[in-house]
Amino acid sequence: MSSASARRLLALVSVPVALFLGSSTAGSAHAQPPLHLPAQVVDPANALNAAQSAQIEQSVTELADDHEIAYWVVYVKNFDGLSPEEWTSRTVAQSDFGTRDVILAIATDTRTAYLQAPFDVDGLTDSEIAAITADDLDPAVTEGRFADAALSVGSALGSAADDDSASRVGLITTVAVVGVLAAVGVALYVRKRRADEPDEEAFTADELGRQPLSELDPWSREVLTGTDRAIATSADELSLAVDELGPDVAQPFTDAVLDARAALADAFTLRQRIDDGLVPDPEEQRSLLVRIITTCSDADASLDQQVAGFDALRNLLSDPATRFDALEARVAGLTARLPVTQSRLDELTAEHGADVISITENVALAAEQLQFAEDVLEQGREAAAAGATGRGSVVGSIRSAEGALDQAAKLLDAVDGSDPSSTDDIDLPAVIDRVQAASDYVETRRGVVGSIARTRLSEARRLADTAADLAESDPAASAEAALRASILADQALTAARADVADWFDSQRVPSGDSYGDLAPVLTGILVDTVLNDDVHDGGYSHDGRSPASYGGSSSSGRIGVGGRI
Repeated sequence: MSSASARRLLALVSVPVALFLGSSTAGSAHAQPPLHLPAQVVDPANALNAAQSAQIEQSVTELADDHEIAYWVVYVKNFDGLSPEEWTSRTVAQSDFGTRDVILAIATDTRTAYLQAPFDVDGLTDSEIAAITADDLDPAVTEGRFADAALSVGSALGSAADDDSASRVGLITTVAVVGVLAAVGVALYVRKRRADEPDEEAFTADELGRQPLSELDPWSREVLTGTDRAIATSADELSLAVDELGPDVAQPFTDAVLDARAALADAFTLRQRIDDGLVPDPEEQRSLLVRIITTCSDADASLDQQVAGFDALRNLLSDPATRFDALEARVAGLTARLPVTQSRLDELTAEHGADVISITENVALAAEQLQFAEDVLEQGREAAAAGATGRGSVVGSIRSAEGALDQAAKLLDAVDGSDPSSTDDIDLPAVIDRVQAASDYVETRRGVVGSIARTRLSEARRLADTAADLAESDPAASAEAALRASILADQALTAARADVADWFDSQRVPSGDSYGDLAPVLTGILVDTVLNDDVHDGGYSHDGRSPASYGGSSSSGRIGVGGRI
């Protein structure tokens, strides 16, 4: 099976899954912000019937099998006030496209579309893209023949590839919105694990093992990021469940999180070995990358399997008024901390300067989280007063506020607990503080921090633990581990800050502006969810995103599609 074929197969099966990827907003006529795509045919606009969707999926299959072109098609109501090109560019920036990915985006309300190719691939030139747009895409879209548009473009892409069969097809014709979340590349593996089908499970793992390193490497990074984010969110909500119901009642879910976290740590260790250049043999690299992908997928699936039980245990619709009261009291308490923590931050900055760079924006970001929590709680009370029609909004508001308050507390705690007085790279308490500072930064910006920072941080934690364990029995080895942990913690923080800066650039936020609506996205409170119009009555979204919940990456955003109600 070709690389493009594998990506096509693995992504197509993810269509029924409520992934944490792009979505349509509850306002502005179901506007669709730029997004990650969970599958190669995504239709939150409900532009296709079942037969048309099947036809387009067949076109996707043929392009992958015959030409190694990964063809991605997305239908949205509109481009959220952006130009088709800008909407596509932002989507691609979020989606880790490869060099064989073609994307087509169609906005049905405005009857506009965009098809784009970043560079010449397999003879598909800019002029050919322009011709396909003019001859095959625009006429069909203008006439409202949205399925025909995708089919005609698919056929034209195949013909263009046929005309230059001597060249290797690696299209990246980006048509308006296509975000390839490489983590979705293991969706089939996850589904087979859940379905308990040993033969197909083995087949899928075997198919992964046949993929080129150029595909497996980004896949491994994406599944590491997605799984790490899901585990962090699960741990946060689990803590609330333990506080409410006690540790004994929540023990099965605690065990699931601990097991998933241990598996993820093993996967990060494998990734660090590859990054350190300790695995020069390509076949060994392939084996480790497949292990990373399957390990993360299993950990992710194990959390998804706990979702129904967890939602039943923590019934957010039980006495929502009491929940709203408690959350509003927590908003007030954290708001009262803001000036005190700001004074502490001012003192630390004056005394230590760049040594406290990881916390310089914490108070401002915490304030944005608190404002967001206050806003959604007001919306939640209004929804509760509306009765049954507001059930989704009640649950969504509660989870949004809970997540925002958890992150606000962590941001303030990181400032109040900061102790940069020692900069010794082998002094164990100083090293532990340095690792914790990096961890706090990654945790409170988990919505956008990528795999490099997460990998370095995981290894820094492991080495810091090793240093502590060896402190008395082998001081020399302890010092060596502490030094390495310190270096990796610094690398993790540097990489994480770069990820945040790049993300802000992609959002076109001027330097110095407030976080505004981006704050809950940055902190991972709101995640993308593909919503169809027929779930809006039961689901909940805030600017097209859903609050994250306990569970794996496939179920974390389930509130957006009517889950937990």
